[in-house]
Amino acid sequence: MTHGTATLTRQVADVAECLSGHLPMVVDDVLSAIWRDAMPDSLLGKDPALSAVVRSETTMLLTRFLHSLVRGQDEPIRSLESRHIARLAARHETTLSDVISGFRIAHRMLEEALFEAVHEAGIPPGDSLEVLRHCCRQLFRQIETLVEIVTAEYAHETESRDIDQNARRLHAVKSVLNERRSLTVLPFYDLEAEHVAAVARGATAVALAAFAHRHEGGAVCLRLDRSVVWAWFSAVDPVDVRKAALERSGRGWLGIGEPGDGVAGFRRSHTEARAAYRVSQWTGAVAARFGEVSVESIGLADVDVARAVVHRHLGRLATEGNREDALRHTLEVYLASQQITRHAAAKLGLTERAVANRLQAVRRLLPPDAQLSSPELALALRLCPLVG
Repeated sequence: MTHGTATLTRQVADVAECLSGHLPMVVDDVLSAIWRDAMPDSLLGKDPALSAVVRSETTMLLTRFLHSLVRGQDEPIRSLESRHIARLAARHETTLSDVISGFRIAHRMLEEALFEAVHEAGIPPGDSLEVLRHCCRQLFRQIETLVEIVTAEYAHETESRDIDQNARRLHAVKSVLNERRSLTVLPFYDLEAEHVAAVARGATAVALAAFAHRHEGGAVCLRLDRSVVWAWFSAVDPVDVRKAALERSGRGWLGIGEPGDGVAGFRRSHTEARAAYRVSQWTGAVAARFGEVSVESIGLADVDVARAVVHRHLGRLATEGNREDALRHTLEVYLASQQITRHAAAKLGLTERAVANRLQAVRRLLPPDAQLSSPELALALRLCPLVG
């Protein structure tokens, strides 16, 4: 049969009072099971000082729960103790999954303790099931609330620690990059190795950070802001860096420097990566490697001068339009083919006559004094997409 609310409240209070009398032993049993089954390697259980703090917080947390039973409160416990335990776990590298497993173990053991307390409190057999059900429902609600609180607090603490660590490391790296300062050692990365630097934004930045994480110890990846990352890799081919950054997404921008040794190489590769990154952004290309876009990066150093070079040496060939685009491409291939029409035609998939006709059209658009073999003309062709 179901008994009245007043009777249930009194009997639940009796159970809570009974359990309070055994609280130190209950805390010992709960924590012993957690250290053994959920966190065998956690400093929270191994370090005496941390263990004492966790024991104190657990005792206060269980005391709050028992008081809520006595008072008949249904509201969730918004405890500072659970938040503190979550922060300690995050700071001392105990995983969130282990912490949650610990709460699940505590849940199971407290149910057993409630079962024993119902018998010890002398609850009549006809009422014991209802009392136990009520207590266990309350326990379940509180545990679920605490798991939510702990999860949120753990994530907040982890994010805060990551931000703090990133800020400290970024400051140290900037000191190395500043040649006027004497810092030439980083505690988290070997500056004497061969380095490949990269700068990325957007989805490629996320992929680059994940790649750096997989090379922990041989890489460092830092957030310059919410969307841009700087990274360095030791003993990693630039081709592999590019492939990893573009593996999951072709969105964003990526600049990669050339390999460099020691502190000087660390700085130089970063300078090159930033220059290649600017080319990537300017042209809309997803990725750019400095060795492939060094001319374009020089052009971006002074866009007005680059534009003047283009118009001085290309003349009307620099005009935007599908026809002009095709003619410039033909000229580029022709020059790359050592000005052999037959080779250019094979690369373009055209007849030699078609290539010759295009080259005649090119000469009509170029300035009168232009020489196809001049390095200035080749430079202007490279710069044209930047300033056209």
